[in-house]
Amino acid sequence: MQLFWTPASPFTRKVSITAMELGLWERIEIRPTTWPLDWGYATVPFTEGLAEANPVAQIPTLVTDDGVSLGNSTLICQYLNEQARGASGAMVIPNDDTKWAVWSLYAIADGILEAQVGMRAEQLRPDDLVSGGYLQKQRDRIERCFDAMEARADELTITDAAIPNLAQITAAIACGYQDWREWLGDFRPGRPGLAAWYETISQRPSFRDTEPDHTPEG
Repeated sequence: MQLFWTPASPFTRKVSITAMELGLWERIEIRPTTWPLDWGYATVPFTEGLAEANPVAQIPTLVTDDGVSLGNSTLICQYLNEQARGASGAMVIPNDDTKWAVWSLYAIADGILEAQVGMRAEQLRPDDLVSGGYLQKQRDRIERCFDAMEARADELTITDAAIPNLAQITAAIACGYQDWREWLGDFRPGRPGLAAWYETISQRPSFRDTEPDHTPEG
């Protein structure tokens, strides 16, 4: 499998952690991408092969061993989950009565990622074009979603024998991205359950090995 990848993208990190937790990471060839800083508001030169594999030209994009291109992080994680279920039996997406609660929490966490990246893209626009209203709308969304995750902190607990599910992975990535982009602010005040949980899960090898970093511009 080939993965078009960047160290800055929380969506790419989601796929990377999922693959590591499922024991599939060694089967993936990484295709690093470059992104000029005007990526958020203009068409930029794409890394060779990316637009051909995925005309949406977004990352992550996974090309399977069968040559199928998957250009959405949720879809890629579902594919990896299916691959692991047949090989090791490990799963990040449960196939029992808990799955809809997991998907519900996942949607909240993934909504934070979308708002965070949306703010990053907006801030890359020329100063006279940046919308303060749009940035505040995303901040409000992030705050609501972090509050919702705090209220459901008991669902984030991972048993000693289990790997994290996709909602837990994505929630932790949202916390980590909030820390990395300091201008987003600290998610911890008023959320003791979420803060304590993140302190623990962030020490897992898959999270330590995928800490975000700046993407090369070219």
